[in-house]
Amino acid sequence: MTQATVIIAAWKAEKTLATSVESALAQGDIVREVIVADDASPDGTSALTQDLAARDARVKLTRLTRNAGPAAARNAALDLAQGDWIAVLDADDAMRPNRLTRMIAYAEAHRADIVCDDLELVGGGTPPGRVFLGPHAPITPQRLSLEDYLAGNQARPDRPSLGFLKPALRRAFLETHRLRYDETLRNGEDFHLVLAALTAGAALWLIPEAGYLYTTRTGSLSNRLDPDHARALAEADAAYLDRMRATLSREAQRLMRQRTARLSDLAAAEAALRALKARHLATALATMTHRPRAAGRLLRQLLEAAKNRTGAVSR
Repeated sequence: MTQATVIIAAWKAEKTLATSVESALAQGDIVREVIVADDASPDGTSALTQDLAARDARVKLTRLTRNAGPAAARNAALDLAQGDWIAVLDADDAMRPNRLTRMIAYAEAHRADIVCDDLELVGGGTPPGRVFLGPHAPITPQRLSLEDYLAGNQARPDRPSLGFLKPALRRAFLETHRLRYDETLRNGEDFHLVLAALTAGAALWLIPEAGYLYTTRTGSLSNRLDPDHARALAEADAAYLDRMRATLSREAQRLMRQRTARLSDLAAAEAALRALKARHLATALATMTHRPRAAGRLLRQLLEAAKNRTGAVSR
């Protein structure tokens, strides 16, 4: 029987982890194990995982000795995984019943190496039934090329990025090609793993159902992408392009350059936004002077933050 390992990177997750693990176990016999990688949490995350393991032997714990980020935690879980498929689940998210059965059955029937589905957004005042991809979701399952995947990950403020989707990956493909998460990244690590797999020839399918429950939070100036993380993503993109340029199509190269530029804009806008919040106007102006093309993005983010604050007050 084909089975999956669910990997959960957890840090300070004692308030949400039980729901996440229980949703994975509720997938049924298709789940061989649920590996929680505690990223050196200072709270009771490890103790809670041990309690969950005492109730169900499929739950396993590995603990990092220092906080190293979600990519390192997921790699620690990957190194222990025994399932045919790897399903990525965040410690504050959950899965709808039968999600993995549906995804893996489709993947096996179509010889996929990676399969993704849509996200249903929950929490943070999100209306019931709202999905992440919205009008950009496929009506029927689609196989995505490397170029398709890059086109869907352009860090555009008006379009959701496919890299947020939580994949199921064929473990044999990861092992054959020695693929692991980039531990220099603390954001966007799923995108770079899928990108590496596609470059190695993986078959990626996107199915329209939303079986992953993605927890959202009310946006504010204090709940933004860390500009250092955005810069690290841009640097990882540039390094990938330099390394793989000879094997990439011209369109893939163009899309990577475009994405890298947009991520650099995002990093500058987020840095300026943080400076404004701290009332460091000179720093914000200097940041925008260095990268003036990011000004439009900064304005959109200021308007978004103001809208979120207004909405929070009205509720």
